[in-house]
Amino acid sequence: MTKNKISPGKKKEAITAYIFLLPLFIGVILFFIIPIVQSFYYSLTDWRGVGDAVFIGLENFKRLFTSDKKFGAELRNTLVYVVGSIPLTIFLALLVANLLNTKIRGVSFYRVIYFLPNVMMGAVVAMVWRWLLNSRFGLVDAILYFLFGIRPAWLSDTHLTMISMCVISIWSGMGYCIVIILSGLQSIGDTYYEAAKIDGANVVQRFLHITFPLITPTIFFLLITRVIGAFNQFDLVYMLADSEGPVQESIRTMVFGIYKSGFVEYSMGYASAKAVILFFIILIVTFFQFLGEKKWVNY
Repeated sequence: MTKNKISPGKKKEAITAYIFLLPLFIGVILFFIIPIVQSFYYSLTDWRGVGDAVFIGLENFKRLFTSDKKFGAELRNTLVYVVGSIPLTIFLALLVANLLNTKIRGVSFYRVIYFLPNVMMGAVVAMVWRWLLNSRFGLVDAILYFLFGIRPAWLSDTHLTMISMCVISIWSGMGYCIVIILSGLQSIGDTYYEAAKIDGANVVQRFLHITFPLITPTIFFLLITRVIGAFNQFDLVYMLADSEGPVQESIRTMVFGIYKSGFVEYSMGYASAKAVILFFIILIVTFFQFLGEKKWVNY
């Protein structure tokens, strides 16, 4: 029995493919694998960013869960932000994508308009919204004052800052979700809807029994990626509350806390411990998302 031999041409193609993939592999090792391993190591040390790292065991983690009240606030703010922004973003994107999937005049223009915020940097988005939500001369408060005679302090009232950040996140994140959901909607064949119309199904029934089940893989993909992105929120907090005080504390997320501990307080070991906790939180949340996938995602 002769073994199948790989032809020289196939070997050359394989070598060429690996050469092209080599920079990607090197980048993943240098900028992902090695930093992750270093973070785990430095989380067990007292390190200021320079000099030798002194091994202290689990002292950083003990401090996190026993004496650091700011860490509890960071964790709470992060969870509130994730729950307050991601479901509503995907829900609104689903509604808008369904509207843009119909034959209406100027649909291409609307698609571009909705996607524009997604191409803007987070810092630019935050600066624009700082002007819009300014309680003195912002457009939003000017409209509210004209209609209802009120001027909410969106960015200085600690009860409104998290709401403001969620609104900004929803506005800036909808464009990407709309494009992804729209691609999923356009992959659904017209035969399903034609058969449903013949059976007498109305618009709501067609959406619940055809559209939604067939785009659940797309929604699941968005849910995974957007939740991970929300857990790593930093730029909005940095731009909306750039000075110490109650406002910053009301929206201070875990990633912002890592930045403060590492690059402001120069406690890199403690910041690494926070990063490790965030890593496991995201890992657990993603695990449970995949665990519940079979109950509602249809492939």
